[in-house]
Amino acid sequence: MRRRIALAAVLAVGLALGTAGCTFFTPQATLIKYNPSDGVSIDVGNLQVRNAFAISPKNTDANLVGVFINSGSSTINLNIQYTSHTGGSATSRTIHETLKAGQVISFGNPGVKQAVFRGADVKAGALLTVFLQYGSVSGKNLQIPVLNNSASAYKNLGPSPLPTHTPTPTPTATLTPTPTPTN
Repeated sequence: MRRRIALAAVLAVGLALGTAGCTFFTPQATLIKYNPSDGVSIDVGNLQVRNAFAISPKNTDANLVGVFINSGSSTINLNIQYTSHTGGSATSRTIHETLKAGQVISFGNPGVKQAVFRGADVKAGALLTVFLQYGSVSGKNLQIPVLNNSASAYKNLGPSPLPTHTPTPTPTATLTPTPTPTN
């Protein structure tokens, strides 16, 4: 009788392990962190960057799209550095942004502020390297995927054009004759 109980227990354990398959011994895929969209994410000190990518429909200027979060208790004066290829030479440029404690800033979507990489000279499919740094925190490079705006979801996300200066006309002074005094 004891043999039958022991045999039944061994078979039950074997059946449980057999039906559990590989998932009994392998990690669950739902616990693996990944970027669920086209963008990339990074943490730099108390700065969290989520789903960052760039839209460059004309392969020159690129609009940064993403969310920046200050998870700290003090203000972050962020420097976003990139290389501009304006005028035939490569120049380092910096975009400055301020995030108050706990603040969340969304860039690039319609109706919100744009951070445009002027003269970045990147094509869709490339990676745009930016350097994120603030205060005394060590900065990090982030390779942002560059997309064009051909997909309907990205149609209105291109960089805004530079404002053009419209000269205002200067009024021309007209001479008004002054009356001659009479005696």
